[in-house]
Amino acid sequence: MTEAKVVERVNERSEEMATKINNLILYGIYKVLGAGAKGLGNSVGEELLNTMMEEYGLNFEGSDDPQELLNRFTEVMINTLGFAERGEIIVNGNNVTLKLDNPMDLYALQLLEKKGMKPMLYPMANAIAVAIKKFSGKNVLIKEIRVSDKHVEVDMLILG
Repeated sequence: MTEAKVVERVNERSEEMATKINNLILYGIYKVLGAGAKGLGNSVGEELLNTMMEEYGLNFEGSDDPQELLNRFTEVMINTLGFAERGEIIVNGNNVTLKLDNPMDLYALQLLEKKGMKPMLYPMANAIAVAIKKFSGKNVLIKEIRVSDKHVEVDMLILG
């Protein structure tokens, strides 16, 4: 019988590798759930929003203006969490577009598209929808998620 080999890591784990592994996990979840992933949106969004508020200082106190909520959310998402290289939220009436450059989950979304599956869930957009509902009382419909080589765009509609 041979003795078990103990292997110790020689170098630090790279953030890039950890992100890629998390993307593969996310892709696997999408693959299993398919369109059913959309049903998880509110729960995922609520958990993400609560974590951003409790652990990362996202604060919506005193604001019920959706544009201000969106600006605060984007600030924490980009500058505190480092979720993407750049983020922009464009509001045109009740239409909202979240544009992210090189977001952490881009690889998983690209894998989905490569396999012919359309993303049905986008956690950051779901968290935005929950925040708007919670602080302004308005519902948000996530209409479309577009993925390109370096960007993700999510179109939303603020109802009411």
